[in-house]
Amino acid sequence: MLSFLKHPLAILLYLLPLISLAQTGTITGVVKDAETGETLPFCNVFVNNTTISTVTDMDGKYTLSGLEAGPVELGFSFMGYQAETKRVTLNSDGIITVNLSMKPFAQDLSDVEIKASRDKAWERELKKFENLFIGIDEAATKTSILNPWVIDFPSSPDKGAFVAKSSQPIEIENQYLGYKVTFDLKDFYDSPTNFRIAGAARFEELKPESESQRSVWEKNRADVYRKSPMNMFRSMLNNTYEREGFFLYGDKAGGSASMNMRSDIFANELGKSVVPYKATPLVEPATPLGTYWINLKGRIEIHYQKGFAQANTYRDAPYPISWLEVSGGKVKVKENGMVLNSENLVFSGDMDRKRISNLLPLDYNAEKAILLQDLAKTAKNYQEKVYLHTDKPYYYAGDQLFFKGYFAYGNPYLKDELSKVLHVELISTERDIILEKKFPIVEGVTVGDFYLPDTLNGDGYFIRAYTNWMRNYGPDHYFLEPISVLNPYKRIRTEDANLQEEHRGIKAEIIPSQFGPRQQVTVQLSVTDEDGRPVSSRLSAGVWDGDQLVPRARSSKMKDRLGLQKVPESLGIDRFSYPIEKSLSINGLVTDEKGKGTSAEITAFVNDFQGMIELTSNGNGEFALEEMEFYGPLKLAFTAADKKGKPFKIVLNPPLAAPIALPSNPIFPKTTTLAKPVREPETELTQAVKRDSTSTNRKPAIYGEPDFVITGEQLTKTGNTSDLVNSLSAQVPGMRVTTVGASGQQNIRIRGGAVTASGIMEPIVMINGVIRSSTGLTTAADNLRTINPFDIDRVEVVNRTVSTLGDQGKNGVIAVYLKENLSENPSLNGLGKGLQEFTLQGYQPQGNFINLDYSQINEPVEKDDRQTLYWNPYLVTDDRGKLTFTFYSNDSPGPVVIEIRGLTAEGEVVTGTFILRSK
Repeated sequence: MLSFLKHPLAILLYLLPLISLAQTGTITGVVKDAETGETLPFCNVFVNNTTISTVTDMDGKYTLSGLEAGPVELGFSFMGYQAETKRVTLNSDGIITVNLSMKPFAQDLSDVEIKASRDKAWERELKKFENLFIGIDEAATKTSILNPWVIDFPSSPDKGAFVAKSSQPIEIENQYLGYKVTFDLKDFYDSPTNFRIAGAARFEELKPESESQRSVWEKNRADVYRKSPMNMFRSMLNNTYEREGFFLYGDKAGGSASMNMRSDIFANELGKSVVPYKATPLVEPATPLGTYWINLKGRIEIHYQKGFAQANTYRDAPYPISWLEVSGGKVKVKENGMVLNSENLVFSGDMDRKRISNLLPLDYNAEKAILLQDLAKTAKNYQEKVYLHTDKPYYYAGDQLFFKGYFAYGNPYLKDELSKVLHVELISTERDIILEKKFPIVEGVTVGDFYLPDTLNGDGYFIRAYTNWMRNYGPDHYFLEPISVLNPYKRIRTEDANLQEEHRGIKAEIIPSQFGPRQQVTVQLSVTDEDGRPVSSRLSAGVWDGDQLVPRARSSKMKDRLGLQKVPESLGIDRFSYPIEKSLSINGLVTDEKGKGTSAEITAFVNDFQGMIELTSNGNGEFALEEMEFYGPLKLAFTAADKKGKPFKIVLNPPLAAPIALPSNPIFPKTTTLAKPVREPETELTQAVKRDSTSTNRKPAIYGEPDFVITGEQLTKTGNTSDLVNSLSAQVPGMRVTTVGASGQQNIRIRGGAVTASGIMEPIVMINGVIRSSTGLTTAADNLRTINPFDIDRVEVVNRTVSTLGDQGKNGVIAVYLKENLSENPSLNGLGKGLQEFTLQGYQPQGNFINLDYSQINEPVEKDDRQTLYWNPYLVTDDRGKLTFTFYSNDSPGPVVIEIRGLTAEGEVVTGTFILRSK
């Protein structure tokens, strides 16, 4: 609950301690109508006085994740219902359920009806309310109430009192700080002896119109925070308050008892009526841990000497001056300066005049904002480097490669300002790019995977990773590491084994220390910093079979790869050629029949006309699709024409890959060729369905040639046509349909997919070339059952891995083509002739490594020959630096290698390599 209180000669602004920076817990629940019991979709749910918010889904459900343990106040707001707040206490790593039934208003008047009831008297009351609610300083002049007509000013029984109420949330736009604030007003009261405001505030960041506006907002936010009581109390804890501009004075014993009797020259009063305030001790620890008492007795005069005041209290002190009185003489605060006993504090002067226009959300990262304000835009500060930790040291053709990317920054506070797109490539020794993938960067980390083509036949390759911004620093800034990708008949010679146990900040306890095949193994990790103190860290762990894979050390150390270059302090970034890539984008060009760029209105159809985008090219014919976020292939069809309807030519200009610079003498391990492959090949299917002879004339699909083609006629001849799932299962050799639990939900498995003993995943379903998503709620079978077999022209089935579809295609494809959509879509009204089609590759769809759990497997596993026994890129230690994970061994006699890589919260590299159960 946000509150303001007023006493004679003083006003107090305070925020209740609802949330702070550490984020560990989750709150979930359902919101319903209190009268009907129906769920309320799109209800606003937020943490009071923060930007942390969400809306309920179609079932009225919501989830708020990443919240700090401790007291949290939730706000609930929905049009036509009474706003509610709920206080809860969240435990560390806990999940709480908070359900709410909201009461509807008895009568919900429309905005038009409310506006019609406003008159001149109401307008005068509104002006008074705005001065008290928003404020009267510079920030207030740029802050406005967007829907003032929702506010009423009823008469008060108290003489001289002024009250306000609002049945709907008050919407406030603050162009000084760059926030939209939605305020659920609970109480507003002003009288000669008391002033209070209570309510719940939900913050949303406004979108700046330009970078200069963004910079102004960031500067204003930092300035507001610098002179705030919260910053003053935080600096008192750190004993830096004078360095940060806060100078404290107290009344001199025996001096003037009234401020009104003092002169307007501060130098004359210093030592006479006021003296520098000293308290011994100023700060004392309190309970619970992380809270403190600040001793501030008597009336404290606060001079903020880094600010500027329009109206001066003293002629020789042109800066803001405030006064503070504390009932009991003690202020209780948290480490970030948040006041816990704010009802005992009374401010007057400059800090008294702050209102909603000077309000910052509690999750505002002040330390980061202030440092960024003072940070020089140099190449040294804006460095970023990446290191990839892969799940095993080398691979075989056709393998799925998993990795986690860790980033180091010239200044950690620039993490959110720098790149959000990582380019990962597989390069041959002949400098050919075999694969190009893009992955999103989130909070300085990238997690991803991709399939290595099963056609690779060379032993040595390179994996390269970089951002577009890194190209400004040259090839030495990229991640580049030799990697062996062998065909199934090759092995690395055992004499090339060179792995040794080592650790940097990580210790592991293995339980049991000796284990047999298919046995559960528990790994307990402890992470410490260079001084041996426990630290929180983010880790990735790979466990692999050292019998099938010769134990090989990585060619480079993580710490070396993340080491930043020595860039001259004077080198700026103003001449850098490659911009920071925050999202996916593509540039294009429109030309006339003579090849000259021209301005035009462009229509782009998305994924076979499922969506449409309107664009305009400039006078040179240039246009851009920016701020895109999509996974896998995206089909775009463009059309643009002159005034006579003659189509223009449209081309897309994909960005060029970075130039390739490889080491002159890369070292790859020596190999030998055996008669037996590393894995047994899939048994040939004993049955086959011949491809439709007409299929050779069709345009190739994204998955290539199908393994089976079943015509619509074949599907309806089986006699089992109640749904497509059952029809297909009778036509496709090796296709299995199983029912899960009591729900009756069906799962599909087709042979040849990348299914291991760790679990079963379904093939992807495509209808007329469009991918239908499969989730835990909607399976491949669900997507197929909606189709009438009599409407089908053909079904194409792929039982192998389709690498072009990423993780989505690792278990094959069932592609359905309908009769009615084989010809040109009539809804295009003749546009088809001028359409120009392109396929863009978005972010690589992320696959999940399924860690085998024998306790959950019901089907017998004949042979467990997994090479990677465990992979988890999402491990996080607790505040004691500890975590535990488990894995199951395979049928191999060993050894087993555990590789841990990670960064502490301070960005320090920690690594661990452990070899278990040697032969």
